[in-house]
Amino acid sequence: MMQKAIALFTAMLAFIASFSQTLFTPNVLRVDFDTVVDEIRPVHNIGRMPEYELDSEVNRLFTEANMTSCRTHDINCTDIHRIFPDFSKDVNDESAYHFAECDKVLASIVDTGMEPFFRLGISWSNPVADHDHLVPPADYTKWSQICEHMILHYNEGWANGFHYGIQYWEIWNEPENSDDLSDNHFWKGTDEEFFRLYDTAAKYLKEKFPALKFGGYGSCGFYALTKTNAVNTGASPRNQYFITYFRNFLSYIKAHHSPMDFFTWHSYTTTEKNAHYIAFVRENLKKAGYAEAEIICDEWNYNPMENDKIDRRYGANQTSMLIMFQNEGLDMAHYYDGDDDAQLWAGLFVNGRQPSSAYYGFNAFGQMYQLGNQAKIKNLWLPEDLYALAATGESGQALLISNVSEKRDRKLQIDAGDYIVDNCMTVNEACEWVEIPLPDKIESGSMLYVTFKQP
Repeated sequence: MMQKAIALFTAMLAFIASFSQTLFTPNVLRVDFDTVVDEIRPVHNIGRMPEYELDSEVNRLFTEANMTSCRTHDINCTDIHRIFPDFSKDVNDESAYHFAECDKVLASIVDTGMEPFFRLGISWSNPVADHDHLVPPADYTKWSQICEHMILHYNEGWANGFHYGIQYWEIWNEPENSDDLSDNHFWKGTDEEFFRLYDTAAKYLKEKFPALKFGGYGSCGFYALTKTNAVNTGASPRNQYFITYFRNFLSYIKAHHSPMDFFTWHSYTTTEKNAHYIAFVRENLKKAGYAEAEIICDEWNYNPMENDKIDRRYGANQTSMLIMFQNEGLDMAHYYDGDDDAQLWAGLFVNGRQPSSAYYGFNAFGQMYQLGNQAKIKNLWLPEDLYALAATGESGQALLISNVSEKRDRKLQIDAGDYIVDNCMTVNEACEWVEIPLPDKIESGSMLYVTFKQP
């Protein structure tokens, strides 16, 4: 009895000591590389690429970053009406399908080692004339059969096709872009007409290809949640509509027992707000009976309105999102976008396809993804605006840290137990990826990628 009491007392003292260390030394980042808490998930993916050629030098940067998928939205030739332009044709007629341009695009994506994340619908960037195809299809089942033959072409070799084994097939994109149909860039039908299209296509395709994953709908996002504490006040009617649409969609598919392997949504705001949205989506999917559905943010960019240029801070901001996505359990994400526009919404490249500060954050995360496992950070909390992620695997250990504070540097010490620092990389003021000694602080608007070894 006495021995049990002593053991309990000793354990309590150890807990108090550990808690006190965490509470009173917040600048010490404590990492336990021997404790795995999760797997590292592919949240560092993209939509679009700079070019669609085999052996592309610039696209090899995605390979080096260990990215796993590229979403096809806004790649015009992948749109359904471009592949099957005459809806009156027989769905079984190979000559009715115009696959050639899409074949080239998908081959170049696969060439990088990524898998296409195939969006079934229409792109924003198509000419205005193409938007005649935004009206609900005359025959929902036939539309689903066209999708079926596209899958057969790319996965089962139909029509001189391929065997890519593409897993993710997303039904549509932002159907609720506006509640004013005259101003909606992606859907010129009613809400319920889209719900019926999703229900018809998801059921048909899931029956034909039970091993593949089908979902949607590329929600415009949940900005109304963070305008105030109340969903229905303090936000624009359009943003409130996004929330209402999401809930009505879930109610519809729940009532109709529609399959949904994953739910996709979009967001162009800060890391802190997106963490709130993930929790909101997860809660509502669970209530609707879709708790097992993957949650995928397949269009995101850290608040392009807040970043005024692609500088070092821009990279730190995007990196903080990758860290948060992993820490909050997001299943997958796609940055918008991976093109080489050197604009705030496509900021992975600058100065003629040179890697940007943001790219280096994606690359660092990709190295952690290759390690495989998320390791435990023992701190009960981290200072505001500081994000950290630890990874471990057979080939090593790593730590990624981002300070998104606008002005405040953060003192930094790392306690990794028996592991010692092997290498430290950062983006300098000139936005170059450079090796430095481990600093005693992480500057505002900067990030660090630190690898470790055992002595």
